Amino acid sequence: MQAFKILFAFLYDLLLLCAVWFIATLPFVLWQGPGFQERPTALLAFQVYLLAITYVYLTYFWVLNGQTPGLRVWHLRLIRQDNYIMTRHNANLRFITGILLFPIGWIGLFLSPQKQTLQDLISKTKIVPSQKMESAQ
Repeated sequence: MQAFKILFAFLYDLLLLCAVWFIATLPFVLWQGPGFQERPTALLAFQVYLLAITYVYLTYFWVLNGQTPGLRVWHLRLIRQDNYIMTRHNANLRFITGILLFPIGWIGLFLSPQKQTLQDLISKTKIVPSQKMESAQ
């Protein structure tokens, strides 16, 4: 059951992230003008820009309190394995491995006994029910 809650939290955050991408796209398109996708450097810049927006969105919530809006709705929290709030290092490592291993990293969520994604194992983090978190700093 926990694995499905994590998956639904991911989908909820993805939906919100799509809205953020939509809003973030407007200034880029206004700056580059119509047809920017036909210029390879502008298209690469746009992709890097959206990746940076994604990084800021996710790591902000992970480091702030361990809960993205999706995790909050499903009463889950992302913490380090020692039960404290993630550091910037953990968040960076989790984001990078999540991008590089997508979608392979999610297989562990359904196959491993700990119900952890591969990016959680590498970054030494875990997703737990909200009430299991200890006070942290």
